[in-house]
Amino acid sequence: MGDVLLTLPLLKEVENLFEEVMVCVPSKYHFLIKEFSSKPILFDLDQGEEKLQKLASSSQVISFWNDPAWVKEWKEKGATDVHIFNPRPTGGCHFSQSLIERFRKPVVREELNQKWFTSRTENGNNGLRNLWIHPGSGGDDKNLPLSEWLYLAKNWLKKKPQSEVFFSFGEADFDLQKEFSKLTFSKNSQIKTKLFSSLSDFFFSLRNHEGAFAGNDTGPSHLAGMLGIETHVWFRSTSSIVWAPLGPSVRIYQADSVPSKIL
Repeated sequence: MGDVLLTLPLLKEVENLFEEVMVCVPSKYHFLIKEFSSKPILFDLDQGEEKLQKLASSSQVISFWNDPAWVKEWKEKGATDVHIFNPRPTGGCHFSQSLIERFRKPVVREELNQKWFTSRTENGNNGLRNLWIHPGSGGDDKNLPLSEWLYLAKNWLKKKPQSEVFFSFGEADFDLQKEFSKLTFSKNSQIKTKLFSSLSDFFFSLRNHEGAFAGNDTGPSHLAGMLGIETHVWFRSTSSIVWAPLGPSVRIYQADSVPSKIL
């Protein structure tokens, strides 16, 4: 999900450059694109490219798949240019910045730190702000230990005794959610939890969240940042310069700044 979200600034840019824009991604992401913009024509990547290739004549193609045979096929069908991007850069400028700069003058990184999705209006009661923690969605190399998230939650409740902490889990986090549910702390009346079965359910629930968000370098953190939520993100194995979430209220922490060491 994070990869898709970080391409949205590029989508905004090409919408201003081209008369018609078609986006081909798995259908589970279609609602996200629609929430962002009503302009693109959507195609399901899982259904293949046959319909899309019929529209290749005089088009420009943007892809993250560097296959010479595939590029040749598109050009034979009439594409005037095929732009190939590295889907996993480990250095250089921010990923979104590198995409946009292929089509326009250099971008100031700070320009990207804006709210990219519409979220509900805050009720103005900042004294009772809640915390949303998403402790999973990454592999062992990305996820902080569960103990660190517990430390963060306990510290939050200590400072804000009238607030609540919400722990969310995705479909890939079943084992982590099971581990959490066995803890006595999970039974605390101020602790709420949910295992989300769909991305859309997660998105609309997060959009309604009034408070802060904390998570790993994963898709949910990117989504929170782009919704304009105060977002705290911990990086362990990837470059925060390249992969930092976009948003007006994003704070980045490195592996040596885990909650138990800085709170």
